[in-house]
Amino acid sequence: MRSPHVLWAVVPVVAFLSTPFLSFVNGPHLWFGIPSVLAWCLLWTAGTTAALVLVEHFTHPTDDDESDRKANDSYEEAVA
Repeated sequence: MRSPHVLWAVVPVVAFLSTPFLSFVNGPHLWFGIPSVLAWCLLWTAGTTAALVLVEHFTHPTDDDESDRKANDSYEEAVA
Protein backbone atom coordinates (compact mmCIF):
# COMPACT_ATOMS: atom_id res chain seq x y z
CA MET A 1 0.00 0.00 0.00
CA ARG A 2 1.26 3.45 -0.82
CA SER A 3 2.01 6.00 1.81
CA PRO A 4 -0.67 8.67 2.34
CA HIS A 5 2.07 11.26 2.08
CA VAL A 6 2.16 10.68 -1.67
CA LEU A 7 -1.02 12.78 -1.77
CA TRP A 8 1.19 15.84 -1.27
CA ALA A 9 2.26 15.42 -4.88
CA VAL A 10 -1.37 15.72 -6.06
CA VAL A 11 -1.77 19.30 -4.78
CA PRO A 12 0.48 20.99 -7.39
CA VAL A 13 -1.03 18.90 -10.18
CA VAL A 14 -4.53 20.04 -9.25
CA ALA A 15 -3.32 23.63 -9.01
CA PHE A 16 -1.80 23.49 -12.50
CA LEU A 17 -4.85 21.83 -14.03
CA SER A 18 -7.25 24.30 -12.42
CA THR A 19 -5.38 27.36 -13.75
CA PRO A 20 -7.71 28.11 -16.70
CA PHE A 21 -10.79 27.82 -14.52
CA LEU A 22 -9.73 30.18 -11.73
CA SER A 23 -10.95 33.71 -12.44
CA PHE A 24 -8.47 35.34 -10.06
CA VAL A 25 -5.61 33.74 -11.99
CA ASN A 26 -6.89 33.70 -15.56
CA GLY A 27 -7.56 37.39 -16.06
CA PRO A 28 -5.90 40.67 -16.99
CA HIS A 29 -4.16 41.01 -13.63
CA LEU A 30 -0.56 41.68 -12.69
CA TRP A 31 1.02 40.00 -9.70
CA PHE A 32 4.46 41.29 -8.75
CA GLY A 33 4.62 43.03 -12.12
CA ILE A 34 4.10 39.91 -14.22
CA PRO A 35 0.90 38.36 -15.59
CA SER A 36 -1.03 36.45 -12.96
CA VAL A 37 -0.96 33.16 -14.89
CA LEU A 38 2.83 33.29 -15.07
CA ALA A 39 3.12 34.12 -11.37
CA TRP A 40 0.69 31.28 -10.54
CA CYS A 41 2.74 28.79 -12.57
CA LEU A 42 6.00 29.98 -11.02
CA LEU A 43 4.48 29.61 -7.56
CA TRP A 44 3.31 26.07 -8.23
CA THR A 45 6.57 25.10 -9.88
CA ALA A 46 8.22 25.84 -6.54
CA GLY A 47 5.27 24.11 -4.84
CA THR A 48 5.90 20.98 -6.89
CA THR A 49 9.47 20.88 -5.65
CA ALA A 50 8.32 21.37 -2.06
CA ALA A 51 5.69 18.63 -2.40
CA LEU A 52 8.20 16.16 -3.80
CA VAL A 53 10.62 16.97 -0.96
CA LEU A 54 7.81 16.26 1.54
CA VAL A 55 7.01 12.95 -0.13
CA GLU A 56 10.67 11.96 -0.11
CA HIS A 57 11.08 13.00 3.52
CA PHE A 58 8.04 11.14 4.83
CA THR A 59 8.41 7.99 2.75
CA HIS A 60 10.27 5.34 4.66
CA PRO A 61 12.03 2.53 2.83
CA THR A 62 10.50 -0.92 3.27
CA ASP A 63 12.46 -4.13 3.79
CA ASP A 64 12.17 -4.89 0.06
CA ASP A 65 13.78 -1.56 -0.79
CA GLU A 66 16.67 -2.26 1.56
CA SER A 67 17.30 -5.71 0.07
CA ASP A 68 17.16 -4.19 -3.43
CA ARG A 69 19.74 -1.61 -2.37
CA LYS A 70 22.02 -4.30 -0.96
CA ALA A 71 21.72 -6.31 -4.17
CA ASN A 72 22.43 -3.17 -6.21
CA ASP A 73 25.46 -2.32 -4.04
CA SER A 74 26.88 -5.82 -4.42
CA TYR A 75 26.34 -5.62 -8.20
CA GLU A 76 28.16 -2.27 -8.34
CA GLU A 77 31.05 -3.72 -6.32
CA ALA A 78 31.26 -6.72 -8.66
CA VAL A 79 31.31 -4.45 -11.74
CA ALA A 80 33.97 -2.16 -10.31
